[in-house]
Amino acid sequence: MTTKRKLPNKSSDDNQEMEVERGSKRKQITKKRRDIDIEKANQLMKKSKSSNKEAAESADKEVIVVNEKRSNDDNDNDDESKTEDHKKTEVFQSKSNLEIVAWLVDHPEILRLALEMNNTDVAISSSSKITDDKIRLWNESVKCLFLRARSPRGEVFDELITKIFKIKIHSNEAKSYLEKTQKFFIDFRNKFNQIILTSVEEFKEIRKNRASTGSLSQKELIDYVDEEFVQKILSRQLVAVNISELTRNGGFNTLVDFVRETFKVS
Repeated sequence: MTTKRKLPNKSSDDNQEMEVERGSKRKQITKKRRDIDIEKANQLMKKSKSSNKEAAESADKEVIVVNEKRSNDDNDNDDESKTEDHKKTEVFQSKSNLEIVAWLVDHPEILRLALEMNNTDVAISSSSKITDDKIRLWNESVKCLFLRARSPRGEVFDELITKIFKIKIHSNEAKSYLEKTQKFFIDFRNKFNQIILTSVEEFKEIRKNRASTGSLSQKELIDYVDEEFVQKILSRQLVAVNISELTRNGGFNTLVDFVRETFKVS
């Protein structure tokens, strides 16, 4: 009797090996996908955290700005309130404006006193303006007086001061203005004489350069001491007058003759 040996099923083993290999590949693919998904998730979480951080910082800045604005507004309101309270006297601190008005109606003497004080301020301001106008008139009058007379009598000064300021000549105020007027005239005379002497020396140099000899001729005097020359040396005083009017009435020609004569004898 012949015994048949059962051959191993080669096809079945191959199939098993293929199944094992496929299973191993599927596990590797699944693991790789899982690793990719985890990496993407981590990146998304990082982006989300970064966005949330930026949003939080922006929100914090907005909150700080809003709080600062509110704080400033509150401070302004407090300052305005303090200013309004400061304007009121201590008696009226707790009263409204309407209550204060009602109180003033019941106390008319207070209103009357306030009106008198206001009128006093107006009067003082008006008086100050009048005084300024008088001082300006006095200053111009002193300059005009110098153009007319370089050494007037003392009575002329007295009359000038009493007429302009409406004060008694023996008062302290009048004495003060009299002293200032005299100083003005001394200064005017000194400056005028100094300019004349300087001009004479300059003209002597001019004649020397021209080789001119002998006495000063009338033509030389008229040509050198002309109207422009006179306006220059009397500029401080002439600002107080209308030169056109002064020329029209002959006053300016008189000044020119005076300056020429002074120049000639210097």
